[in-house]
Amino acid sequence: MAAERGRRLAALTAAALALPAVQASAQFRDEAQQLSVRYSSYGEGDLPAAQPEQSRFDIDIWQLRYGTPILERSRLTIDGQYETLSGASPWFIEPDENGDPVQIMSGATIDEARGSLGLDLRSYGEGREYAVSLGGSVEDDYSSINLGIDGHFELPGKQSSLSLGIGSSRDRIEPTDGGSTRYPQRPVSEDKSSYDAVLGFTYILNPVTVVQTGLSLSRSSGYLSDPYKLAYVAGEIRPDARPDARNELAWTTRLRYRITAWAGSLHLDYRYFDDSWGIRSHTVDFALHKDFGTRLSLAPHLRWYSQSQAKFYQPYFLAERDDGYYSSDYRLSPYGAVTVGLDLSWRFGEQALRLSLEHYEASADTAAGDVQVENPGLVDFTMMTLGFDFRL
Repeated sequence: MAAERGRRLAALTAAALALPAVQASAQFRDEAQQLSVRYSSYGEGDLPAAQPEQSRFDIDIWQLRYGTPILERSRLTIDGQYETLSGASPWFIEPDENGDPVQIMSGATIDEARGSLGLDLRSYGEGREYAVSLGGSVEDDYSSINLGIDGHFELPGKQSSLSLGIGSSRDRIEPTDGGSTRYPQRPVSEDKSSYDAVLGFTYILNPVTVVQTGLSLSRSSGYLSDPYKLAYVAGEIRPDARPDARNELAWTTRLRYRITAWAGSLHLDYRYFDDSWGIRSHTVDFALHKDFGTRLSLAPHLRWYSQSQAKFYQPYFLAERDDGYYSSDYRLSPYGAVTVGLDLSWRFGEQALRLSLEHYEASADTAAGDVQVENPGLVDFTMMTLGFDFRL
């Protein structure tokens, strides 16, 4: 679980670095103090064969953001998050008498809590903007710190801009019961490091159309396996074992088109991902933002995702591999996923109420390529977020 969160954090860091320069500048130049509060409830659907005490994860997430201008041309933003998690996790897969994969869940309910804190300091001048960010997170078996710098520069003519960013993180995992009599093969303490770089270009095609394209590169090294997962290998249950390095490339392109007569806008995003573990994925995200008067805004959206499998993934292994790598993690399996959601915003004076609902379903049927055996641990989830924004 902790390793999964580390990857999510790295992905969020890369996404933040790739935000359109136009959007970042517009937010940055707001000289008011702002306070935002969010509460999210995340619930995963149970597997058909799971016992009542083996329900999958439910997560409650509290987020707080405060932004204020400081000095003459700078702004400081502080982000805090606290979440609690409870539930069971897919453990390993074994074949039944017909060779069909059967998901085995972790034997006991997992209860965890996690806290994180992030600081972002931005300084701007005419046609340029620089930022330094620092963050960290702590939970029972995992800790992480990250540092990033980025810059945005308007190009001559002020119709286009360039974004650059680099980031790094250091993670330490100390798995529960590592090296114990019950789990002697589970490590006691491991480390992981990651480096990210982002290059983005934004171009204003006309007064109602903006396009942004960006390339991000990432390299992770160290302990990249999941200490809480196992794999069935030739009749034996062995620890999840993955290569100790991973190189990732992602190319993202975004289109924003303002429909003036309709008082709304169209958002279309595409992302291609490729890594050294053999996973390639495509993501298409479509959203319509519509204003109803000056107070109410609605934004329904639809996202499709598809990925191929890692080189060392199988639901279960009937023979040993020469490289010694084994994983049955559903996140490394071939699958597709569809997400539907709706965002609502209600403004009253200088304040705003935010509400969003999202439902995600993963399956072999929505994958772009042929999936011979669907991983039985694929996840479905629903998330609801309620929040308030205040200008102080």
